[in-house]
Amino acid sequence: MAIKLGEPFPILNIPLTVRYRGVFDYDGLYKMMHAWLVSKRFVFHEESYKDKASTPAGNEIQAKWKGERKVTEFIKEYIRIEFHLWDYAEVEIIKDGRKIKSGKARLEIKFFADLELDYSQRFAGDDFSKRLGKFYVEKIIYWDWRIKYANALEYLVYDLHTKVKKYLNMDTGSSAY
Repeated sequence: MAIKLGEPFPILNIPLTVRYRGVFDYDGLYKMMHAWLVSKRFVFHEESYKDKASTPAGNEIQAKWKGERKVTEFIKEYIRIEFHLWDYAEVEIIKDGRKIKSGKARLEIKFFADLELDYSQRFAGDDFSKRLGKFYVEKIIYWDWRIKYANALEYLVYDLHTKVKKYLNMDTGSSAY
């Protein structure tokens, strides 16, 4: 994997995905995921939110989130989340004898994990600095950032992925992580 200093690069080869169809509490899911990101000290950004009234069956909703945190003065972690809902409509369900507003839709959530080395641009500039930074990352601290930070970030994303599946009461509500 070619790593460019000062630019985020993916940790996961393919994004983790949750696909769900049915009735669920969309607002509660949204709040749970946001609270999880904040509790893990990520700075939360909602990059985009689109709500299109596209069909008589319901709306199409797309949202993109980004959570970032500085781990050291050299390493920054990112978690990106993309929501896509089709045919979203609010419905009333009866739960424990009470009427509750909920959502019904087809849902897809994708989770991405990125790591950025030298986000403060210490090794930017002339050719010698860039080669020194490449040597530092590939030879001196390679196993440190690869095991200590990249694997930890990967496990964090798997944790959120599992929490979302549990929230939706999916049969695969657990994982090896």
